[in-house]
Amino acid sequence: MIKEISLRPKPRNKNAVIAFSIALAVSFAVFAVYLAIDRYKGIVGMLGLFTLTTAILFYTKFIAPTFYYDITFDANETPVFVVRQITGKRQTTLCRINLADITAVKRETRREQRAHKTPSGTLKYVYAPTMMPPEIFRIYVSGQYERAEILIEASEEFANLLLEYAEEARLSSEEE
Repeated sequence: MIKEISLRPKPRNKNAVIAFSIALAVSFAVFAVYLAIDRYKGIVGMLGLFTLTTAILFYTKFIAPTFYYDITFDANETPVFVVRQITGKRQTTLCRINLADITAVKRETRREQRAHKTPSGTLKYVYAPTMMPPEIFRIYVSGQYERAEILIEASEEFANLLLEYAEEARLSSEEE
């Protein structure tokens, strides 16, 4: 029997915080140099903007957002897997797929993730809160109109439960 479950993965973003801090410090240093020099102001200013933009991207991509992975039911009582992202007060639903469309859930290490080649015609979505996670779970989705791979950072129990619920949803949809 499928039960509603919500998981909030704990990000391990020490690398992202360090990269953000370094990019921000370099940006401030470059802007200080920009104010002190007379020659090459344009190039130094562009370098300052580049490092500031890099720091902002690290913050908005890896530090500020919070992800939630939900197994729930939609309005038609169909079991779905939902990925939500909360940044500040704004909540965005990034992914909503029918559990019956999930064909496999596989655990991968960082080395296996780098070696994996996504097949042509298959979409790839990464919903992991950590910058370079040591291990992820790759969810294979084969719907009526598209194929996709979804990468999440979850516990082994959640991944096994997701696969078990997907098989149960597939069997119940075949019976109807």
